[in-house]
Amino acid sequence: MLFAIAISLLYVEIKDSVLKRVFSEIVKKFWSKWELRSMVMLSLILQFLLVYFGRKRKKYTGNWVPLIAVIAWLIYFSADWMATLVLSTLLRGSSELKEGLIVFWTPFLLWHLGSPYNITAYSLEDNELWLRHFLGMFFQIGEAIYIYVRFRSNTTLNAMAIPLFIGGVLKFLERIWALRCANPKQLMKYFYSSPKKENPSTSDSAARSEMREMIRTGLFDPSEKRGFIGDPRITSEVRFLREVDSAFEVFKPLFTDLPFQISKAFHDEMVFLNPSTRTAAEAFNFVKIELEFLYDLLYTKNPLQHRHHIVSLALRCICFFSLLSVLIAFSVLYRKIEDSTVDVVVTYTLLLGAVWLESYSFYMHIRSKWTILRYAVRGHKRLKLYCRLVQNRLYLIKSQEGIQKMAQHDFLEYCVKAKASQFAQILKFIDPGDLLQKFWYTKWKEVDIELKKFIYNHLLPIFNNLNEKRSKFEKGLFKLECLEKILAERGDNVLQEKGFDPDEKDEYWKLKTTDFPRQIFVWHIATSLVYYNDLSKHRRSTLFNPVCKISKSLSDYMMYLVLVRPTMLPKGFSDIVNKETYQQTQRISPKKKMKVSMEEFNEALLSFGFNKFSENGALWDGIKFAKQLQSLVREERWDHEEKWKMISEVWMEMMVYGASRCTWEEHAQQLRHGGELLTHVALIMAHLGLTTQVQRLEKSADHPIASAFPTPF
Repeated sequence: MLFAIAISLLYVEIKDSVLKRVFSEIVKKFWSKWELRSMVMLSLILQFLLVYFGRKRKKYTGNWVPLIAVIAWLIYFSADWMATLVLSTLLRGSSELKEGLIVFWTPFLLWHLGSPYNITAYSLEDNELWLRHFLGMFFQIGEAIYIYVRFRSNTTLNAMAIPLFIGGVLKFLERIWALRCANPKQLMKYFYSSPKKENPSTSDSAARSEMREMIRTGLFDPSEKRGFIGDPRITSEVRFLREVDSAFEVFKPLFTDLPFQISKAFHDEMVFLNPSTRTAAEAFNFVKIELEFLYDLLYTKNPLQHRHHIVSLALRCICFFSLLSVLIAFSVLYRKIEDSTVDVVVTYTLLLGAVWLESYSFYMHIRSKWTILRYAVRGHKRLKLYCRLVQNRLYLIKSQEGIQKMAQHDFLEYCVKAKASQFAQILKFIDPGDLLQKFWYTKWKEVDIELKKFIYNHLLPIFNNLNEKRSKFEKGLFKLECLEKILAERGDNVLQEKGFDPDEKDEYWKLKTTDFPRQIFVWHIATSLVYYNDLSKHRRSTLFNPVCKISKSLSDYMMYLVLVRPTMLPKGFSDIVNKETYQQTQRISPKKKMKVSMEEFNEALLSFGFNKFSENGALWDGIKFAKQLQSLVREERWDHEEKWKMISEVWMEMMVYGASRCTWEEHAQQLRHGGELLTHVALIMAHLGLTTQVQRLEKSADHPIASAFPTPF
């Protein structure tokens, strides 16, 4: 914000000298005449683009994610900069523009600086820098007031500008307020509420116990939540949304990486992801909506508008009716205003554009899940029409199956295509970050219901095993270390269950690394080699077995995380391993020709003898593992389905490990790119108690027990 102000002032100071020295007098006159008009219109256009891309980046997952992220970033910063630039230019005045219009157009820039409803912050860092935006707001409002005082005149435009100024200042304040509320330090204050004090006159001990019952650390009074969810006037779809909202309230501290405690009764009864009642599709839909609430909390004005709905409604009315009144007044009086036709058109465009933005904001407000879960109540005369209007939307919300797409990166396929492309070979010299590999060769596929069931069914036995250990808590047998040990498995546990010992006897299964990204490289190469080998042999287990496809999907997804989203995984040498492995694959070139098929390349890797080299690397370990996996069928008499089942379980263990090690701040950052499957898995794990940040209190609050976590508030 302050940088945009500085650049704008610099532009205003050097503009005239640059135009005079570089361009002709004709160009200078043309720019002097159209500069302000074009910049004001461009500022309005940027607001429309900001609304579109603010919505697009929240929901879109696909090949264009990087492009949408870059465009959203450019528009977000350009919108603030352009409005600031126009303010600075208006400050200097213009011989081509009448003083009345200068005053009348100024408040629209404050509206633009207030940003649309669906994007207040581009990233979490913007929320942390809310104070900087606050100081910038004072400077820009002061600048707008100075313009009004300096260029005021006895025209009707000056009087009409006053309600626009009021609305613009309120919009700007609303944005700063939203940024402050999403700041981590401020969020921590919202997480804590004091328990209700006992009334000494109350004789009912049960009532007193209910008053001080804890939901989670810093959150009390579950009776209000139970009544909100159990309202008999709501439909099952609205109840589902209210359950998601209540779970979101409970798990909010998780998203700031705070450890906290949940009461046993509330966790069992009201976290609403009970495996006995939720299918895989419902569970993924549940956490998807929960993450949408989180996105709104961190990047938009929605939570602010619903947490303080009376204040928000008053603000909406003031802004909308100020615009509407000015539009009507201008339509009636514009014939008396001696301005050019172009200026009248620009003014009308600004007014109509602002009215449309406010109307669209209100339309999306009443359609939002936040509004529906609060007001879609049957039996209420005033809300009956609203229930009918949102009935179809409610059905669509409840019937969704959660996350739709996941990214895929096949490293061996990239090696084959990059070798065949001279363009890719040239770019290797000018692309040190391997951006072409990471984004151009990344594909996206549907997250089908089979994959969701597989993930969910893998987590349920861990959940049941954990509950069995918790049932022995009274005997002192359950410790937090048990959960930490379960979440620390990275695939070795699966091999041990199958009778292999990677640490001692079975040298071929031994992986000499603690680098998790490198382990993913090894298993990804092994999985791809086995997959393409089975495919080339037309084995039915590969062509028709869903477990095989699931293994390949998880393998390619984890590889994508290593290359494109490395901050979501434990730190490692992912870039170094990637470059090293690519160079090693180029040494194994069948027939030394540029273009090779995947089948030829796969056979060349599998037939490469270990006695021909003495170097270590992820590629060689991957080849070794692939040969071992194929030998299970030839020598151990395994069938191919059993082999792929073991591979899929290894990948699920690694995904659980990665999900448990990723910080929730990083999960929240990725929501601005449409969200990741790993984030959805991590939140399901949190609901099932498979996280060390959430501790379930085994006894009631009346009988406190020693906690593994200190109270964070």
